[in-house]
Amino acid sequence: MDKEELLGKELSNLYAISKQVNHYFNDSDISFLSERRKVILEDYLKISCKNEVEIAETLRHINVNPGNTTDSIVNEITENLQEIISHNGFKKDSKQLSYMMSLNRLISYHVANIENIGFLLNEVELKNAS
Repeated sequence: MDKEELLGKELSNLYAISKQVNHYFNDSDISFLSERRKVILEDYLKISCKNEVEIAETLRHINVNPGNTTDSIVNEITENLQEIISHNGFKKDSKQLSYMMSLNRLISYHVANIENIGFLLNEVELKNAS
């Protein structure tokens, strides 16, 4: 696999992450979160939606079809978020804190994938400049 193929694979993964995040939060009940935390989540989702559209365009441009690619880590984290939402035994503060810690993991994972693509793009540009 060369760097361009690796880039296509990573872009497909980033697309899957954004798509799964957007799909999950589209129907997610976040009413228990404080207003400040809702704003954080809403800002993240705006970025994720934009990311999904831009990555889809990029994939089409480089002739890569992501198909039904899913990310197992995102599945795990969103399942955990759903479990926190549906668990009634938490005090409100604990529920918010647990939810935000899992959300933090999801955002950090998403950011790490974006950083990896930046790293790969830099490598591909360096190779093409040589």
